[in-house]
Amino acid sequence: MLLGALQPWREVDEPIHRRLARLVDPQPGQETLWVGCGGGRSALWWAERFGGRVFGVDPDPAAVEQADRAARAMGLAAQVTFQLAGAEDLPHQPRAFDVVILHALYLPGTRPETVLREAARVVRPMGVVGAVLPTWLAATVREDAGAIESLFHDPRQIMEWKQLFRDAGLVELQVEAAATDDRWLAAAWPGLGVRAWRVGRWPGLRAVLGRPVRVLRRLARRRVLGLSLLKGSRWPHS
Repeated sequence: MLLGALQPWREVDEPIHRRLARLVDPQPGQETLWVGCGGGRSALWWAERFGGRVFGVDPDPAAVEQADRAARAMGLAAQVTFQLAGAEDLPHQPRAFDVVILHALYLPGTRPETVLREAARVVRPMGVVGAVLPTWLAATVREDAGAIESLFHDPRQIMEWKQLFRDAGLVELQVEAAATDDRWLAAAWPGLGVRAWRVGRWPGLRAVLGRPVRVLRRLARRRVLGLSLLKGSRWPHS
């Protein structure tokens, strides 16, 4: 709900996913797992654009229900499957997917090292794991860091993210910024308030008025906190 206000699809989220797709370079007919699918918009866009079977998992029952409804409305229910599951214990066999995408902004409270190990477990040899990751670009105070961590998957510096990828057995790492500046958020008023009301009514409006979102907007504008895209491949012997 909150990300629907902070990252409206056409202005922010779709451009980010276009950059992610160029980095991951999916091939026709591949099977993709989307971990942290939220309401399904990103996974459905991926399925429409690149074909193949797409599977999405998310720990939020309401988000999975929304994703299922969207898939049926778009006529993609036979191509895209959504499932309620946690990112730290994926309900899939090892080496099941050609591509795994982690959207960390939809995985609050998870341990990134465990999530990445699970992603590496279910991707096929020479398959690709791509991730959308909140990233510290500069030092910040502990209080601000705590506020942000209450919203999203624990941000890390890019070198820390790369080390977690390597520890999970993922190599040939490539990284780029999700946006060239602070435009990974559409955080200007009054548009932010209008979108928050549309997607969540009073709870949505209260969320964007809360201190964590105020801190998030401030750090994004100062380019202390950004959004990075990171890709790694699984070697055949790992």
